[in-house]
Amino acid sequence: MSPNTEKACYASFVDSSEIRLSASPLEGTDVQALRREIAALRAELAETQKTTNQYLQNVAHQLTAPLNAIKWSIEAIKDPAVSIPRKMKLLSSIYSQGTILVHLIKNFSLMSNLETDNELGQFRNSPERVDPFRLAVNLANDFQPQAAEGGKKFDVDEPSFERILHGRKLLAVKNLVAQALSNLLENAVKYADLKTAIRVEAVNVHIVEGAKAQFGIAVRSVGLPIYGDEVKKLLNRGVRGTTAQQRIPAGTGIGLYIANRIMAIHQGTIYIQAKGKESSFTLVFPEARIK
Repeated sequence: MSPNTEKACYASFVDSSEIRLSASPLEGTDVQALRREIAALRAELAETQKTTNQYLQNVAHQLTAPLNAIKWSIEAIKDPAVSIPRKMKLLSSIYSQGTILVHLIKNFSLMSNLETDNELGQFRNSPERVDPFRLAVNLANDFQPQAAEGGKKFDVDEPSFERILHGRKLLAVKNLVAQALSNLLENAVKYADLKTAIRVEAVNVHIVEGAKAQFGIAVRSVGLPIYGDEVKKLLNRGVRGTTAQQRIPAGTGIGLYIANRIMAIHQGTIYIQAKGKESSFTLVFPEARIK
């Protein structure tokens, strides 16, 4: 066979092999599946980018609002024409907005740390014995100036803590539980009706009928209704109730999500009850954490 003939036969073999491979039904199916997967990934990426942009816009809005309020109050205080009683109210407002700002920043900074803690199943800090009543009182005092602007007030029920705990304490990471409870209180202040009381009390919770009761810290308020199908979704990241979105369009929907992640680290949960305009959000702890 001459070299030219050999080359022609080799070329013919290669060409025919490529034709046979390209015509393979199996390969065609694989390529189509790959194209569909790539298209799905592109759509998912686009949706993620859209969600991230919206989230960052909401974060910026939520941080800007209290900062602007603080700036405006300080400018008003500097005005000699503003009366002393008015200046005192402005100082209270500054304290209130500062509390909101610190609360928001803590929420944002906790996001990645909580994910790591949940994955590892361990705490970054060692648990300590915490007095739930004293913690509730201190946090309620922090949010009271904000509540007072809407004629709302906190009612921390001391007898309920005494009756249920009998002097026992909560074994927990204090700053994390404080953040979880702060998130519930902040939501209550934000969404409760004007001139209403926000009640904080210790409760025995029967999540599973027939099971032993668990200790809980409940935050009860009267305000925006929560529809039945929304209750199970509120603990998911980025989810907000319909009426909450209508009243305050800008929001991240991470408050309850973070609180729930904190409770998961403590082997607990958040129990939500809603009926009409009445709602109750409860931090529920396992018996092993009551010492």
